Amino acid sequence: MITPDDLKRIRSLPENGSVLMAVVHVNPADQDNHGDALTTRVKSALNDLGVPPTLAGRLLDDVARAREARGKSAVYVLGEDVDERFDVQLDLPERFHFGRPLPTLVENAAHALPRVGVLAVDRDWARLFVFDQGELTEVRRERNTELEDLERDNYTESTTAVPGAPGAARAQDGSGFSAQGSGPRSDSGAELYQRHVDALQQRFYNETAGELSGELKARGLKHLVLVGPVARLAEFRAEIPATASFEVIGETNVEVGTGSAPEQTIIDRLPPLLEDFARQDEARLMEQLQEQGVMEMERVLEMVQQGRIYQLVIPEDGSGLHIFRSHNPEVPYFTARKDVQDSPLDGSLMTRVTLEEVLPQLQELYGLEVRRVHGDHAGKLVREYGGLAGLPRY
Repeated sequence: MITPDDLKRIRSLPENGSVLMAVVHVNPADQDNHGDALTTRVKSALNDLGVPPTLAGRLLDDVARAREARGKSAVYVLGEDVDERFDVQLDLPERFHFGRPLPTLVENAAHALPRVGVLAVDRDWARLFVFDQGELTEVRRERNTELEDLERDNYTESTTAVPGAPGAARAQDGSGFSAQGSGPRSDSGAELYQRHVDALQQRFYNETAGELSGELKARGLKHLVLVGPVARLAEFRAEIPATASFEVIGETNVEVGTGSAPEQTIIDRLPPLLEDFARQDEARLMEQLQEQGVMEMERVLEMVQQGRIYQLVIPEDGSGLHIFRSHNPEVPYFTARKDVQDSPLDGSLMTRVTLEEVLPQLQELYGLEVRRVHGDHAGKLVREYGGLAGLPRY
């Protein structure tokens, strides 16, 4: 897994150094990775990039080991003073890069799916997990002990015969069947028991829902997936306050009990839910840009440098867009105009770079939140919105 500290360390690599960075799909379940196929594929990609034999050898020597490790994809950062491999439990698209450090390559791998909370809940259990980079970590397990300790007999043994009703209850004196009127037992005790069960269940749901906002906020989570029986989830959602600081983005069930459900069973259900959510979220973002956003690359870059944009929206990873950056990092200047050869700020030479290369610098300088859109949304951003878009601070 790629941690925030890992990302911070990758971002601090010297910009003028040369590193080999790669995302390699090493999943042993993929037939394309059997035998020598994986090594051959990677070797061909490294040769195409012109990676020096010593550096290429370091990656090739490790790829076979990565295939036997626990990850489905291996993310590499290799250079003179760096030797990193991160195992990620997601099937990521392969990519290879050689040259100046490209921190976004690692960041994209870390954020391929949204990081969310997962609550498996029913009348007996509430289990809270964090799902991140294909891994599920249980952070809290709560059992409804009041319901477990409830004794049904305490509510049913006190029921009495219903006067005047026909039935087959035995006479109190033991002389066979009683006369007409002693009748069957009332179900009022069962009803009382069920009402008490319902009250305890509601209280358990209410307490769990009330604690969720704090639990998720403490872990930097804004979205939640619910796992459990449909009827129980409907009852639980009724207890979530309207002012909750999180959004429920999906629901699913597992065939086994919530308290004993294996983590892998839950993991298998999550990617389709999160992919659907990501598509819907991108669609909402595109609508928001249409109504409130700023478009066209040069205009967006101007407003970014004026501190007027808080959220920058880019197509895919930004590797397909080129802009120009001033050579002097002490006096930064960015433009999309090809006719600007020297920075108007200090006269330093302008250099053509990909947007992906300068994203970390833009984020650090201007406090930007970067959102990526994919597929048809990315195509629309390029064709209709001019390549870049942003949401203004005011």
